[in-house]
Amino acid sequence: MTKNTLFQYWPVMIGEFYNSEHNNIKKDLLNFFKDYEKKNPKGNKQLHDKNYTGNHNLYQSSYNLHQEKNDALHKVLKFIAKSILETAKLTNKASIDQFENHKHELSLNLVETWFIRYNQGGMIYPHNHGNFSWSCVYYVQVGKESKKMNGSTYFMKPYNPQYPSDFGSKYMKNAQTTFKAEEGKLLVFPGFLYHGSHPFSGENDRMIISANSMTELKKVDK
Repeated sequence: MTKNTLFQYWPVMIGEFYNSEHNNIKKDLLNFFKDYEKKNPKGNKQLHDKNYTGNHNLYQSSYNLHQEKNDALHKVLKFIAKSILETAKLTNKASIDQFENHKHELSLNLVETWFIRYNQGGMIYPHNHGNFSWSCVYYVQVGKESKKMNGSTYFMKPYNPQYPSDFGSKYMKNAQTTFKAEEGKLLVFPGFLYHGSHPFSGENDRMIISANSMTELKKVDK
């Protein structure tokens, strides 16, 4: 008898990872951000584009943060790269398994990396990073005031917002999901997924690192 099967196509995976070394490098990261902002007071050119409406009341670095020389920063970027690779491997397992007779290696390139310092009430409006396979947000500093509706990241449902009203469609009911910001936590998500951040207010500024990546499956000679 043929076995009944449910196939899961086009999944939306969001990875949640915790950096065990965060408390050891947080101070160095914050000092690096402070020095960077002194050297680059204007920040990303988008901050001065009157037609750009993707953010509010914040400082954003350029997208080449990975070119900076800082040990704490590169420890975080290494953690980010490892976590994205783990997510990509799990999500693409079926495709990788097709090459079981050949040795392949999944490689990752952090194409864009940047940090954001949110002033009081700072926020990011809904947007996506559609040209990249995997994106992420790493929480460096969130403050004790952080809650789900204060400085957290939300993701919007990628499907048509209209859905049948019967019980069988309950799994499509929520239009968005919110992840509470926690220091040392990394969220990995598909670049096409629309997301944003709730306005933040607290004693200390909210600080995050983000990255966009591309992965490639390469054949390795035995």
